[in-house]
Amino acid sequence: MRFLVRLGAPVRGFLEFLGDQAHLVLRTLRHALLLRMDQLAVVGGQTKLQIRFTGLDALWLVSGTALLLGAVTLIQAFSQLSGLGAENYIGVLMVLIILRELGPLLTAVLVIGRSSTAIAAELGAMQLNGEIDALATHGINPYQYLLLPRWLGVLVSVFALVVFFDAMALAGGLLVAKLKYGVTFGFYMDSVRQALSNLDFAATLLKVALFAGAITFHACHFGLRIQRSQTEIPQAVTKTVVSALVAVFALDGLIAALFYF
Repeated sequence: MRFLVRLGAPVRGFLEFLGDQAHLVLRTLRHALLLRMDQLAVVGGQTKLQIRFTGLDALWLVSGTALLLGAVTLIQAFSQLSGLGAENYIGVLMVLIILRELGPLLTAVLVIGRSSTAIAAELGAMQLNGEIDALATHGINPYQYLLLPRWLGVLVSVFALVVFFDAMALAGGLLVAKLKYGVTFGFYMDSVRQALSNLDFAATLLKVALFAGAITFHACHFGLRIQRSQTEIPQAVTKTVVSALVAVFALDGLIAALFYF
């Protein structure tokens, strides 16, 4: 019996966690539909702040990472496929490695490292200081003022960063291809376009939506659970990173199996 109890405890905890995530998502959606016209400006202002922090402030980090990744991908490919007509597979390699997988995945990882940690710490500090209760006391809905703008901001930012990441990775690949084989811009882009399909665009959009939700609501979950002391904030941040990373990788695997298996 004790063995079954020990075995069932993690399962129960995981199911409770999923239930809390579903609760946060549904409550946020419900209160989003209840927004009044006079509240849109406030929510929009908070969303802009989140987009600035998550998206605009991360552009240099994303662009540098993507540029290096695109260049290194083709350098490694050329070193392994030298003499086999590697230049004929440039588009396929960039689509399979960068656009399908590493673009959305690494963008999500960077956003987790920068933004989900900040969201968890900020909400945790607000919870400890009684600011969230104070908002509710003054008639301000926390779901509308805190959770919804962060979700929308992360969603818009992840989409924009994925597009920017892919573009910079393609630029890095083009640089290597031009220096190594003298590949022209037209040939390079034609090769990429021929390898792309509508399925790739659909999979990327689904990844963006699910990754943004996982990043935001994992951070909100652990941030809002802080109750007692400041020492809980770094613990919540660590749990947010680990949990969001596991969720993102799991979702990425599920979407890959759904679209390409």
